[in-house]
Amino acid sequence: MSETTVIECPNCGATFKAKSKAALGKKVACPKCQVPFVISAPSSSSKSKKPQQAAAQQDAWDDLWDEEDDLEASPPPREKANRPRGRSAKRNPSSGDSLKWIGLAAIVVIVGGGIGLIALSSGSSSSQKSTDNLASKLMTKGQSEEKTPEKAEPDNAVMDVVQVNTAEPKAGAEQKDQAVIASTTSEKPVAPMSEKETLDQRSLTPAQAAEAHLLVYRIVKVDAGVTSSLSKATRNQKLASDMFSRGIANTVDQELQQAKIPSYLSGTTQIDLEKKLLSLQADPQSAKQVADSINKSVAIKVQVADTPEVVALEQPVDEGDELDYKIDFEIKQLEESFSKQITANPTAGASVLAQLLNHHLSQAIPEYIPETLKLDLESRKMTVHLTRYPEMFLYSRINKIPSIPVNVIPIPYTIRELRTPDQLKPTQVIFKIEGFKHDHTYRFEEGHSYNFDRGRVYSGLMFPLTNVITGYISDSLDVNFVEKTVTFQLDHEPGRNLSKRINESVFNDTLLSDQPLKTGPPETPFRTPGRPNKLVVMRINEAREFSKSIFSDLNPDEVKRLLAKEASRMNSYFNGDLSGFIADSLEVDPQQLLIAFQLDRTPPADLSKMVNSLFFFHFRVADEIVAVHDVQYDPESSEKSMSFRFVNHNAIGPHIDRDYIRGKTEGVLRYMLHRYVPNSLQMDFDQGTFDIKMRIGGNEQSEIQTILEWQGKNKIDMTYVKTVPPQGKGKAHPLGIGMVTESGAGMAVGSSGKLATGKYLKVTIQYGLYAGKLNIVRSARSALDGFSWVDLKTFQVDEAKKEITFETTGEMNVPALDRLLKRQKFYQCVINSEALPEPEGSEK
Repeated sequence: MSETTVIECPNCGATFKAKSKAALGKKVACPKCQVPFVISAPSSSSKSKKPQQAAAQQDAWDDLWDEEDDLEASPPPREKANRPRGRSAKRNPSSGDSLKWIGLAAIVVIVGGGIGLIALSSGSSSSQKSTDNLASKLMTKGQSEEKTPEKAEPDNAVMDVVQVNTAEPKAGAEQKDQAVIASTTSEKPVAPMSEKETLDQRSLTPAQAAEAHLLVYRIVKVDAGVTSSLSKATRNQKLASDMFSRGIANTVDQELQQAKIPSYLSGTTQIDLEKKLLSLQADPQSAKQVADSINKSVAIKVQVADTPEVVALEQPVDEGDELDYKIDFEIKQLEESFSKQITANPTAGASVLAQLLNHHLSQAIPEYIPETLKLDLESRKMTVHLTRYPEMFLYSRINKIPSIPVNVIPIPYTIRELRTPDQLKPTQVIFKIEGFKHDHTYRFEEGHSYNFDRGRVYSGLMFPLTNVITGYISDSLDVNFVEKTVTFQLDHEPGRNLSKRINESVFNDTLLSDQPLKTGPPETPFRTPGRPNKLVVMRINEAREFSKSIFSDLNPDEVKRLLAKEASRMNSYFNGDLSGFIADSLEVDPQQLLIAFQLDRTPPADLSKMVNSLFFFHFRVADEIVAVHDVQYDPESSEKSMSFRFVNHNAIGPHIDRDYIRGKTEGVLRYMLHRYVPNSLQMDFDQGTFDIKMRIGGNEQSEIQTILEWQGKNKIDMTYVKTVPPQGKGKAHPLGIGMVTESGAGMAVGSSGKLATGKYLKVTIQYGLYAGKLNIVRSARSALDGFSWVDLKTFQVDEAKKEITFETTGEMNVPALDRLLKRQKFYQCVINSEALPEPEGSEK
């Protein structure tokens, strides 16, 4: 039997065995820290080192408990400014000590030895780095940093390395990869799991440990079916890998929830099949249980190593903005015993439940403000106040409180920042679009998908602005898809984490820059929702009929014929499909290949792409807009009021929440009724009254029927009461659209202003639109050529004022002049004339 020699690494203290003493004097790399060293004979002092270490550790523990006593004896921290008096006294003492325990845990870990790499730190407003796929970032970043030193091969000696004081895997390729992961957290220490580590985490509760740690498992086996499918996806393997990764991550999440692992934070699982990594948040003490649950499940198509890497996450800190936060949760499930008590005695049962929930939250959630909990059991809603912005997995912490009788849904109804009047300051912010979470799903190509992708960006951003961010000013969101910027307004100055909150929102795929490009006072609103704002004129340059494409330059007569044929149906193609389009405002000039329509906003930079993406619009418009004009619109003269009565028949549950019903009804009205004036809805649930405003010009019977049917689908019984016509005295367009400033409402309709009679006149022509390509002065002169009664010596054009002036020497033919102006592509013309004195010697 060969004699073995115990060897100790002088760098990290790890011990291993060599088969013979022949290894003495050789240079090898430590299997744990990879640092090369020369093997020397063990010293006699090494035998007594372990008892000394044990004694030192016991002394350190004694010192720690002494330090804890000092901390407990110290006075409590000063309250925040503007906080209600007595709040600190109301708080649960254990919640106030949470930071102390986190600090103690860090010290204990360092003293424990072997796990000194794990540390807890603070400095971020959110503990959820996993939403950015931390596991993938770790590997990517690690590959760019300094590589682990290569392991030196011993000369003429075969080493049988046996790990004694560590639970790490044997030295080799796998260990190198784990070392890369550990080296990527830059000042955020990482360490593998070990038995020693689980003992030294005793100062943290499972919930606190789960918030503070990310467990990164190496995937050791992938299902053969998944591997085969990925190998066949030659065209877009990245997309296929992402899809499988998300699908398997969802399965893992469901399995771990069913396994009821107390500390696992639901929804934190992420997988990267390319890098063979799986990450999630849980208490490191549950690491083996998590791995077993994954590996034993048939539904999960991957298997992971038993030992994960542990990443210390940043702990949340107070926002520092002296705010409290009001959060509304929907109660998903109520314990059966309480349900029966509440049914038997609703008032007393609800009171007891509120007291019990207040007690549980005070004990388990340090940021919860005691006595602020309110219950609306009819709507199944629970409202709480916090001292800081809620992290993403607050619901999981609530649901896993022992003996708590409720279960809440993951996404809160609303998150409100409670601001004082002094903290309100309307501000406009502009962010740069950095990209999208799923770039491959956003093509933004001209075609029928362009408006769909565009709408997804808007709806994705609207969710955090209306549900996560407090103080968003309604209808102020604007996305510039050419310059790639996002603009919106708040009723306060933006906080430092505004972009982070928007980017991490579950329904938003748009990634904004970390800091705004610009902040400042609100600018003039760019839109008047539901009401006319601008008239836009665009030129048709191509017509498409089924599979045939005809270009105007090659066959303009055929394009004109198709345009005239489609003119009567053109409004229906734009209604509801072009964002901001004013119903029945579109006009067509087939001869000039022009279309004009009204919007409720200034034209967006990508308007031509939006128009060209309309499904039933068989034409293409030029990228350059021909003209944009202001329109006149008088709401009092152009809008009617419609009144209804209603009864809410919703069953018990969140769908009878009044704010929920108002929001859903507003969305239905905007989507279904093109003449509805947004934000005009008034619903009084106590009186059962329902009032809205509509632009005139539509089919009123159809509008009434639409409202009754759609509210019936929401279990709201509606009854029509009356319609009050417009009460203003101004002039209104019969279709309820705007009128172009200083001209008729039509695009190509001329009108006469004040016309004097006689031969000698001064004529002023004001034109609203010139759609030609030639010089304006030359086109205007061409329109007057051939009229003998025009004195061409007095002809002038003022392009800034859009005016043409000349004098006459004979009777003026107004209809003929109007026709010639149209022929030269002058539209929306107003002709005025005033009498001039007759020259001397002229015939009377």
